[in-house]
Amino acid sequence: MPAPLLSYIAGFSALGFGVRCYQLAILRRNIFDNLGGHALSTAAFAGIGYYAYHAEQYQQQLIADKKEQLLRMREKDETLLSSASGHVSASASHH
Repeated sequence: MPAPLLSYIAGFSALGFGVRCYQLAILRRNIFDNLGGHALSTAAFAGIGYYAYHAEQYQQQLIADKKEQLLRMREKDETLLSSASGHVSASASHH
């Protein structure tokens, strides 16, 4: 498992635990009541962290693919432009 993935999961898990403790504090309940709720909240937020990591990786791949596509298109356009300008200047010099 890559380190960034672990940091996403750990960070979101900690956030989930904090949200659960805050929820119990708002309700004025003991934060040690129903530890299963802590586990559920932590696991749910860990899942969100896992999803966020993979969503970011997918988006970065899309950006890299689009950048590569744009560079290929630019290279093709420059090639066409240089061949067209060379063709125009060659035909213009004959007149």
